[in-house]
Amino acid sequence: MKQKHRKETKMDYKQAVNNVLHWNYRGFTEFPLHRLEGDETEITDIYLKENLISRIPNDIGRLNNLESLYLSGNDITKLPREISKLIRLKCLDLSGNRLQYIPDEIGDMRSLKFLILDENELRELPLRMSELRALRYLSVCDNHLQWLPQRPVYNYHHCEFRFWRNQYLSAIPYSLWYHMFRGQQTRSLNIGCFGTSSNDPNKDKILLRLKQNNKELFNKEIKFSRKYEHILNINASICSLMELCKRKFYQMLDSASKRLTVSPTISIYSDVSYDDTEENNNNINDLQGYFEKFHLKNGLCTKKNINEEYYEKCKGDTKVDKLFIKAKMKGYCVPSDIVEEHFYYLPNFLKDELCNGPISKCENVNCKRPVFDYVYSEFCLEKIVLIENTEDVILNAVLCSKSCADTWKIGKTILTWEFVS
Repeated sequence: MKQKHRKETKMDYKQAVNNVLHWNYRGFTEFPLHRLEGDETEITDIYLKENLISRIPNDIGRLNNLESLYLSGNDITKLPREISKLIRLKCLDLSGNRLQYIPDEIGDMRSLKFLILDENELRELPLRMSELRALRYLSVCDNHLQWLPQRPVYNYHHCEFRFWRNQYLSAIPYSLWYHMFRGQQTRSLNIGCFGTSSNDPNKDKILLRLKQNNKELFNKEIKFSRKYEHILNINASICSLMELCKRKFYQMLDSASKRLTVSPTISIYSDVSYDDTEENNNNINDLQGYFEKFHLKNGLCTKKNINEEYYEKCKGDTKVDKLFIKAKMKGYCVPSDIVEEHFYYLPNFLKDELCNGPISKCENVNCKRPVFDYVYSEFCLEKIVLIENTEDVILNAVLCSKSCADTWKIGKTILTWEFVS
């Protein structure tokens, strides 16, 4: 009887607060998941602002109906990969913590609309963040960002992206400027960014001497993605055979995933028309055929568990393409879906690169090849429109080859550069 009374009292309390837990300013030193005592699925909103929490538990996925999680003003240094299991989460506020990186798995949080990461210690953003198609607000102000991806959000026109006061950010991608700030008035694009020097102790930086019309403008510290292993200029050699293979492989994966996408996608890279009646994907079969002769199925990787619900729909029907069924359920397909379903036996290092996607795509609009770790880098000056005036901003362009670089430079205010240190 005591247990029954305790259970009823707890449920009455939850119903009274409408499944919203207000736990701000409670002095919690750990995430109080254990306090829910088996009723985790009933909680839709949790407020844990201004506590002393240092970590999020790995079993956070037990809150499988959670829609809002507010953890600002704590002491969290990293996110567990399992946070991606919060598939219904719409708002995640992690501002005012000590986060140093965001796991790639955040790309699986398809319902996320608001992501607030201000006042942390982030140096870069995960590439898979651009898979968050529902995202409408992303703020990473007051961090340690050193570079931005070409496409930090899925759709520039439907998502507000803020990255002010990142003192180590010295340039922004040309694509980001072109699609988000070109000819549009902004209040604070350059507040706290684009300094000519910094005291950042990070060793992953290159000091460039920027010139225009053979006249030296200034020396500037440019931070590149640490994933770029080879930064080339017009005097450098061509990229490796491995890089060329990865580019071709990813192009085929990308093409196959677009053909499996049910509804048209809105993307700066997408110029593909979709045909809902075409349910067969020969690209996947071609890829499988190419890899059969390499005999890679030797236990290098284990197959990732796929959603049981979609397997149940396919149970007993060997003629059904399970990947197609999965794409139908989600409404779209991405290259990582194909890799995990058909190429799970590839070496882990290659799987990671193909699942996370290329770091950039070639800025040449007639090319757009994926670029992994060999990049031709160019810089140019363009204008940003502020409230009362316009200012120059340095843009970094990523290109796949010298020929694409030569084509891209036509008509732009190009800054020549050289490695100084």
